Amino acid sequence: MEIKEIYRYVVLAGIAVIVVTSLFSCKKENAVLADYTRPVVQAYLIPGTIVTVKVYYQKYLDDTISHGFPLKALKLKLSDGTQSVSLTETADGVYQYADSSFIKDRMTYKLSFDYLDKTISAETTVPDKPVGFSASANTQAVPVFSFGTEPEAFVPVVFKWSNPDQGHYMMVFKNTDAYPSRVNSRDTRAYKDAEEILGQVSSFQTQQMTFNFLGNYKVLLFRINKEYSDALNSGGGTSLNLTNPYTNVVNGLGVFTAMRADTLDLKVYQ
Repeated sequence: MEIKEIYRYVVLAGIAVIVVTSLFSCKKENAVLADYTRPVVQAYLIPGTIVTVKVYYQKYLDDTISHGFPLKALKLKLSDGTQSVSLTETADGVYQYADSSFIKDRMTYKLSFDYLDKTISAETTVPDKPVGFSASANTQAVPVFSFGTEPEAFVPVVFKWSNPDQGHYMMVFKNTDAYPSRVNSRDTRAYKDAEEILGQVSSFQTQQMTFNFLGNYKVLLFRINKEYSDALNSGGGTSLNLTNPYTNVVNGLGVFTAMRADTLDLKVYQ
C-alpha cells in the first residue's frame, strides 16, 4: 500500500484517540479549567511522509464538536537531536514540515512549542518496519449461513511476523472495493475498517466476525510505539468514567508518536 494511503488511515484512526482525550480529560469540576489550558496534540510520524502536527484547544464538557478549536499562530519546532526545523502553519491549527526525508527509521524526534508561558513538548522514536510479515493464505472463505443447514467450518487465515524484542502491534483490515458486498444481506451496518489492537505478539488469526463485507482487502500490520498502544487502550471506558487517558505530551494532552507498516493482500469470499 502507498505510504500516503497508510498515513490517511493513521490520521482517521487517530481521531478516535483525540476524541477520547477530549471526553475524558475533565474528571472533576475543579480540574476542568486546568485541563482546558492544556493543548491537545495529534501527530503520527512515518518515514517517507511530510510531518503534520495538529494542535487544538482542550474541549469543555458541553462542547458539541469532536475537537476543540484549532490553536493558531504557534511556533512549533521538531528536532532529531542534530537538526532542528520549524513547522509552517498550513491551515488553522495544522503545522507541517514538507521535507518527507526528514523522518527516518530508528531516529528519535522531539516536538516543542510555547503556549501560555509553558513549554509543551513530546518525544518519540520511529520503530522498525515489521519483519517477516506473512499469511497462511491469500484468500479467506466465509461460510454461508442458511436456516435448516449446518454451515461449513470457518478456517482462519494465520498471519505471522518476527517479534524478538516484544514490540507493540496493531492490525487493520481495509476493504479496497468501491462497493463491497455484505456477508449478511440483512446486516445494514455501514462499512468500517476492522481494527485489532494486538499487543506484544507475533501472530494473529482471523475470526468469522472479523469480516462483515466480502471483496479485496489490504491487511496492514502496524508496528506502533508503547505510547500509542497506551493511548488506544486507555480509551476502553465510557464518558461516565471521567479519568484522564494516557498522554505522552508534557504540559499537554493527545499523542505524539511514530509507526511503521507492512501490507498483504487478502480476498474474502463466500
